[in-house]
Order: sequence, then C-alpha cells, then structure tokens
Amino acid sequence: MPSENNENKAATAVVRFRFWTSPAGSVVEVGPSHQSVDLPSVPLPVLREELQDGPPSTDAIGRGVYDYLRQYPDCPHNLAYAELLRDAFPHFLADLGAQVAMLDHKEVDPLYVRRKITGMKILALLTPGNAGLWRQMGVAAFDLAMTFSQLLQCRFHLLEGMGYLRRALKLDPNDAASLNYLAQIDYLLGDYPSAGERWQRLCEGMDSPAVRQALAQKVERISREEVPDHPVVDDLEAVGEALAACGHGEYEEAKLILERLEEEGTLPAECPTSEFFYLLGLCRGKTGDLGSAFAAFEKALELDPDYAPAQEGREMILDGREF
Repeated sequence: MPSENNENKAATAVVRFRFWTSPAGSVVEVGPSHQSVDLPSVPLPVLREELQDGPPSTDAIGRGVYDYLRQYPDCPHNLAYAELLRDAFPHFLADLGAQVAMLDHKEVDPLYVRRKITGMKILALLTPGNAGLWRQMGVAAFDLAMTFSQLLQCRFHLLEGMGYLRRALKLDPNDAASLNYLAQIDYLLGDYPSAGERWQRLCEGMDSPAVRQALAQKVERISREEVPDHPVVDDLEAVGEALAACGHGEYEEAKLILERLEEEGTLPAECPTSEFFYLLGLCRGKTGDLGSAFAAFEKALELDPDYAPAQEGREMILDGREF
C-alpha cells in the first residue's frame, strides 16, 4: 500500500509541477527592503502553469516550493527547499506552524493526522535537534496506527512512529513519553523483551506510586511470559482486512475473520474497543444472525455506553428493521 501511494504521488507530481534550475549566482529579492536571498543550485519545483514563458517569478518559486514540500516532505533536496522557505518566504513557514497548531485541536481524523505529521516533518528539517517535535510526530503516527479505519496499514504506521520516537529518545534519553510509546509499539509488534526493558526503565524513574505499580505489573507479566503467542499487530491488521471486506459488501468473509479473533481472545483482551464489537455485530446482522449481532452490540456498549452506532444497531434489531 505505501509503495502504491508513492507511485500515485510521483504521477501527480509530474502532472502538477515542472522543475527549474536557476543559473549560478541567481537570487530572489524579498520583503519590503528587497533583501537578496541566494537560490540553491538544485531543481526547484514550480507549478506547471506558472512556468510557461521564461523563468518563474519570485512568488511562483515560493508557492511551488511550499506546495511541493507539503506534498513530498521526504523528497530529494527537501532541506534546501525548507531553508529557502525560511530565508526567503518565512510567511509560508508561519502558515505551516499555524496549521500544525490548529490540527492539534481537531478531532482525530486520518487525513488531519497525516497533514500534521507532514507539517512537523518540514519544521524538523530546520530544527533537527528538537526532541519534542520528533516525539509529537511519533505520537501522531501511533494514533494513526490505532485509528480503526487505518488498521490495514497499522504495521506501517507503527514502524514510522518508532523511527520518530527513537530519534526523540536519542536527543532526550530521559523523555518518559517517548519511552512509553516505544514500549507500546514493541509490545504490539511482539518484541516483548524490548517492551519490558523500556517499561522497567520507565518504572525506575517514576515518582507516582500508582503509575510505578501499573508499569511494574506490565514488566512482571512479560517476565512470566503471560503475553500473546503472536504479535497483536497481526490481529489489528486482520480487523483492517475485515473492514475492507465490509467495504466491498463481503460481510460473510468479514464475519469469519472477526469471529475468529473473538474466539481466540487476544485482540479483545489486549485492545478492547467498541468499534470491534460493533463491526462484528454489523457483519452478523448483515448475514442474518440477529441474536449474535445483538450480543455483539451489547459488548460494544459495555465498553462505551454512549457509542451511537452500537445503540443504533441494537435498536434496529429490537424494532425489526433490516440491516
């Protein structure tokens, strides 16, 4: 899936942008005082419609670089592009920072989380020693991984988050939040020894007795090998497969996946969510198993009494309505 997305992005870039390399020694004049800023000797992305006759205008260079970098923050020459924005077009970086701050206050939505990560990656190009920024990216990637609609790409997002959090911890070895999130990722990926070591380290530095006790219980459980016999991420991806099957109307196939996970018990025990049981109830309802569907909706509401989709599913059965 990630490689397919990269191919689509590359095709889009060819359509939208053209690359222009300035002659050696070229500058742009910016600001009220017409300050001269050297242009880097690398190909600069410019929107295709703004590179028709002759070299692009100063504004076209700024818009092109900003738009391109927001879409492809890991592109070649990304540091040169970010430095050009900083030196010649700081208003674009101010806009980017405002967007990142604004997205902190939005509901968790995959599109917004992805935009937030992209914005922070650009800012991190200019402040690579900012441990807090790397930690925020790691936490955002973890949140993305655990978002129900993103479970099919869960492993990819967890590994992405791991990379950011490791960078944060390297910069700040005492960063408790990064250490905890890394332990959670280790656990989900099935690396129980690493998870235990991180939680033990975190436990030793905790002042709160309650938190210390909770961490100690996690460590003890791992030491007694009371852990799943397979990585939990495998089950999370299986839920993603079931969700994709539902999207294609293949409810019987989705039901078989979810019922297997329920019977095995690992996922409901490790990551209990109302969404899982609602999806199970929906698949059972769609395939005519109304009694079992009602039981699944009840389990969803035990976890979250206010979960509206499960309430609606239960009411549909009670009212005799069709799924």
